[in-house]
Amino acid sequence: MGCGIGMIKYLLFIFNFIFAICGLAILTLGVIVHLRVSEITDHIDTNLLFPSITLIVIGSIIFIISFFGCCGAIRESHCMTITFASFLLFILIVQVAVAVYVFVVVKNGDDKVDITENYEKLFKNYGADEESTKVVDVVQSSLHCCGVFSSNDFILHNLSIPPSCCGLAKEQSCSSHDAYGVGCVPELKRAISNAGTILGGLAIAIAGVELIGIIFALCLANSIRNAERRNQRNIY
Repeated sequence: MGCGIGMIKYLLFIFNFIFAICGLAILTLGVIVHLRVSEITDHIDTNLLFPSITLIVIGSIIFIISFFGCCGAIRESHCMTITFASFLLFILIVQVAVAVYVFVVVKNGDDKVDITENYEKLFKNYGADEESTKVVDVVQSSLHCCGVFSSNDFILHNLSIPPSCCGLAKEQSCSSHDAYGVGCVPELKRAISNAGTILGGLAIAIAGVELIGIIFALCLANSIRNAERRNQRNIY
């Protein structure tokens, strides 16, 4: 092989190391998002479970793809290099589909999926239902919000403002003056929009890296095949 193809061989090996790190980033982000929304997704339709689970699956199989890429580059195997490129192309298509779903449905879908009604139903059971109380407290502590639209919602329902509205422990008390000044419905919508931007942006960015890897792999595979044909001609 020439110097140019030899350089592609080692660049492809280095790319697979970077690709493995990208896979770990996808897996980590998917797990974090899934853990953050799993506690409230049964009560509030966030539409974030599908992309988070998809990213977890993609991140997990990226290590297998990286294996094919590394072995194909170092051993100069046409079959393994083509397999690597094919797997990478499949992952790229899935990631682009996930990114489109996130941007269209999750990030810009506030008018289609109104979480206000679901959260209000959850809020009405605060104090009466243990699970609903736990979810509301988690939302308020995590997003630094209080009530549906403000802390006045607790007063309207003849409830005392819980410590989670002030970021305090359960045994401590929270006054309306110390409570978070923003309601949880606007904060939930903002959090979902931000999560959608991060998930979709990361998927698109890594898809660009994968496209470079596909080009390198195809160039290397073509060079390996040409070298094999030249060797066969020399034998005969």
